[in-house]
Amino acid sequence: MLNTSRRTLLKWALGASQLALLEKAGLLGSGTAHAADADVPSRLVVLYVPGGFRPAYYFTPMEDAEIPLCVPPPAGFSSEPVFFDASKVVDLAAPNGPYKPLRTWQSWDPANPAARGNFSPLMYGYQHYALHEQLSVLHGIDQGTNDHASAFISAMCGVAGADYRAPAVHSVIANHLYERHRESRPLPFVVVAGERGMPSGMGLPSHAGPVGVPSIDALKPMLSGKAADNAWWNGLEARTEGPELNAKGEPTGAQLKTTTVERYSLGQAKPRLGRSTAKVDNYLEGLHGSLNSVSRVLATDVVSVLEKTKGIDALKTSRPSYLSSYLSESFTYTFGLANFHLVGLDPRMDMALRLLKSDLATSVHVSLRLDFDTHNGGGHAYSCAHGRGLMDCVARFLGEMKATPAPGKPGKTLLDDTLVLVMSEFGRSWASRGSDGTYNLPDDHHPYTSVVFAGGNVAHNRQVGTYTTRGLGTPVDIIEETGQTQKRVPRSADVVTTALRIMGMETHEFFIPGGYGEVVGLRKG
Repeated sequence: MLNTSRRTLLKWALGASQLALLEKAGLLGSGTAHAADADVPSRLVVLYVPGGFRPAYYFTPMEDAEIPLCVPPPAGFSSEPVFFDASKVVDLAAPNGPYKPLRTWQSWDPANPAARGNFSPLMYGYQHYALHEQLSVLHGIDQGTNDHASAFISAMCGVAGADYRAPAVHSVIANHLYERHRESRPLPFVVVAGERGMPSGMGLPSHAGPVGVPSIDALKPMLSGKAADNAWWNGLEARTEGPELNAKGEPTGAQLKTTTVERYSLGQAKPRLGRSTAKVDNYLEGLHGSLNSVSRVLATDVVSVLEKTKGIDALKTSRPSYLSSYLSESFTYTFGLANFHLVGLDPRMDMALRLLKSDLATSVHVSLRLDFDTHNGGGHAYSCAHGRGLMDCVARFLGEMKATPAPGKPGKTLLDDTLVLVMSEFGRSWASRGSDGTYNLPDDHHPYTSVVFAGGNVAHNRQVGTYTTRGLGTPVDIIEETGQTQKRVPRSADVVTTALRIMGMETHEFFIPGGYGEVVGLRKG
């Protein structure tokens, strides 16, 4: 089975004749996943921060002498300490090779990380869970745009623009791993919540398209097999197992449990193929694939599986002591005497964890809800305070995964078997110190950003790349799609490529218009 994304995009970009030459040369490989590698994860999670964030306030890649040039002096925001000087920046662990280690502002009291007032527990979660063991950050990525919608598309697929010209990374992975997990994961790509858009599976089969699953209750009217939820299924729910057939009526090699109604519907494409145009045939094949996917989901009764699965578990049963001064929710944070508290993130994180722990999904997308599109004089302080709070919530999410056994992989954790990407659509403008010592604090869109890589097959404790004091990206080592290595500023296409390489894909198995390469230093080994 050819990789649909590469075939489709190459056909658009090069034309059918060049595509035929590539096929003849054997350069278009199978989309079926390779044999499992011990370190290669089988799941992808994208945690998306809406509005553009300032990652240097969380993981600081600059040299100590550069920090006072682009980080304001210590101050306060809603009774929360913000900003820092170089003396307060600490390494989370010893350096790993020639790369700068993960460094962050130690806003917490080392003797009592739960202390508040002049201290803040935010970001302590990375030390508490020793997340440096499976986490690295790429800095200075050029998104190619500073428009929200275009930059969101750039972050998702690697190409900025008004429309998707390549499938989102979630869809590429869902498609790549579909054959391996088609019978056990009926929801290949799930969007739990998306504030600024839905990642698109453009050009890929229906199974690689996003399915919105905001909550279990939202699924019940569509996918519950219980008569109490859907009385109209009474008398129609009996399923018979048999060979799964494609739109042409040919066996795919998999099994499928179907009802009488589903078997009738799935048989309607075959007699209609070839009677009209190729476009109509493609539509019929896509419709058949969608019906097939829905049938598999219904047969699994995902609602019952999700209801039986604990999402937020370890964070409740073994609540970290540094969270003692927070509210009762697992994914929240407070400022000062609770004059601000974040609520509403727990349901999203819980749903994402249920999907991963139940082994129902391959790709999961979650928007982290809080919007950083501030455009005001307090934008930098807001980004520093709330960004560190939200990033600590990310640390807890990773900690929960690290405490959970990976389904079907003895001795592995859920984090071992998952690649987690934390990203925004772009960054926000940088602070700068004037000759008189005062700071200019613009708060606009900025095309350079960072992405956190965590989980299986990710190199540990590295910061790759950095920023100039004006917030521009700097060159890093990149292996181009030709196999040659050069130094240049990383682009969003390189982020997608690096993620796909971490997930075990070869560069000839996907295609991103405009060129792409793997950033050296982020993949383990």
